[in-house]
Amino acid sequence: MSDDSFTPALETTLKEIKRLCPEIQSSFIFEKDGAIVAGDPEASDITVKKALHLFQDIKEKADSIGGIHELSVYGAEGNIQISQVNEMYLATATSKGADTKHLQAITGVIVPTVLKLLKKITQPPAPKEIAQQLTAKKITGFFAGDSAEVDQTLLKDWSKSFRGKTIDTVQIQAPAGKTTQCKVKAIDEELEGKGLIRIPDKTIKRLGVKEGALVRVEPIIQ
Repeated sequence: MSDDSFTPALETTLKEIKRLCPEIQSSFIFEKDGAIVAGDPEASDITVKKALHLFQDIKEKADSIGGIHELSVYGAEGNIQISQVNEMYLATATSKGADTKHLQAITGVIVPTVLKLLKKITQPPAPKEIAQQLTAKKITGFFAGDSAEVDQTLLKDWSKSFRGKTIDTVQIQAPAGKTTQCKVKAIDEELEGKGLIRIPDKTIKRLGVKEGALVRVEPIIQ
């Protein structure tokens, strides 16, 4: 789940948590393999190494019983808390008299929420479906021609999907499964955005569909 783009936002989150919980001396977020994702400026190398060594040592023994979710170590000079947060771990070093319940209440809400938002923001958009379901509208008249018509924006989207290639042919599939290919061009602007495909009368008859039927349309790359 690690992403370098998470680091600035998570470091800001750690600073905010420290502001809310002054008992925190230092904190950092790391992955199961020990890779550091983010840390506050006070997280010294010694503190980090001690916490990671402790975690790895106990983790090897705990894997057989489901792994580590919470780990607390109380020392003479302070405490170390390690908590699982989604697929990562948050380590905090606190003063000896720190209110651990208050600390866990805050970190248990803020950090998971930030990670969830970051994952959502950085997640790539789902690829657009190439084939489209469009409503058939018949083209009649002397100048009907042989080309079907679809939205200009759809033609552009298809072109982007195929690295800028010009889309001049589509395959149309009727609900019953019958298919045909024909030339395609942009629909009139006033019909743009209505989910239509205008199809020459003879092509509609060849497909065996009626006006208003939903047909499957996909580009053909020559």
